[in-house]
Amino acid sequence: MIAEYIEALLTPAPKWAKHMELLNEAIAISARAKRCCEAWAPHQQHTKEAIIDAMEACDQHRIVLVVGSGSCLDIPLAELANKFKQVILIDVVHPLKSKRHGWNHVVQITQDITGQLETLYNHPETLPEMYAPNIYHDVPEIDLVLSVNLASQLPIMPLKYLADKMSHDEKELNRFAKNLIRAHFTWLSGFTCTTALICDQAWERLDATGKLIELDDPLYGLISQKTTREWYWDVAPTHETGTDFSHRNHVGYWANFLFVASDDLSANPNCIYAQS
Repeated sequence: MIAEYIEALLTPAPKWAKHMELLNEAIAISARAKRCCEAWAPHQQHTKEAIIDAMEACDQHRIVLVVGSGSCLDIPLAELANKFKQVILIDVVHPLKSKRHGWNHVVQITQDITGQLETLYNHPETLPEMYAPNIYHDVPEIDLVLSVNLASQLPIMPLKYLADKMSHDEKELNRFAKNLIRAHFTWLSGFTCTTALICDQAWERLDATGKLIELDDPLYGLISQKTTREWYWDVAPTHETGTDFSHRNHVGYWANFLFVASDDLSANPNCIYAQS
C-alpha cells in the first residue's frame, strides 16, 4: 500500500482524473496485475497476438494509435515500435513503469478519449449529451487504431463518481453508461484505416467448483458483430477475492470493428441522445 501511495504522488494526472479516482484505479490495476501475474498471463498473450494480427493486416505502417495503453502489460510494444514510424499511446493515466522504454518515436499522450469526463467532473449534476468524438479522424497517416481492454471499463469510474453525488437514478446512470460505450464504438468505426477492438463482452462470477453463478453484460447489449477471436481472462482468482468465488471476463477481439447504428441514433449521425 505504501508503494502504491508513493506511486500515486509521483504519477502525473489531470486534477479531474485524480478526484474521479482514475489515477488510483490505474495504479491498483498495475498492482493487481503483479499479484495475479500467472492468471493474467494467457489474457495478456492473447491480447498481444490479436494486436500483432491487426498490425500485419495493415497496408502501411506509419502511425499506430493505441487507446487504453495503461501500463502496456498487454501491448506488444517492441513489435509496434519496430514496425511503425510512430506509436501513439493514449490514456488518462500513464503509470510510471509504462514510461520506461527506449524508443523516441513512441509517445504518450494523456487524454480522455471520450471527451466527456472533465465536463462530468465539473458538472456532475447534469449528465452530458453524448457525442461521438472525431479525435484523430483527420490524421490520414494513421494506419492502425487499437482500442485495448478499454470499452467495458469506460463507465466504471464515472459511475462510481456519480453515485457519490446521488443526483441521478439508476435508469439515468445505465443510460449514460451505455451511451458512453456507444460513443466510443461510433468513434472507432469512424476510421477508414485498419482497426481492432479488444474488450470484455461478459463478466462472470464462478463458485469454488468453477460453475457459473452470475453473468453480466458490460457492453449493455451494444455489440452485434461476431468476434474474430475470443478468450477468457481470469481477472480475480480466489486468492485475489479472498473468498470461494472468482471472477472471469469473456474477452473478444473484433478486427476492423464496425458499430451497427441502432434505432436510438438521431438523424444527426454524431449525436447520441440519452435513450435506453
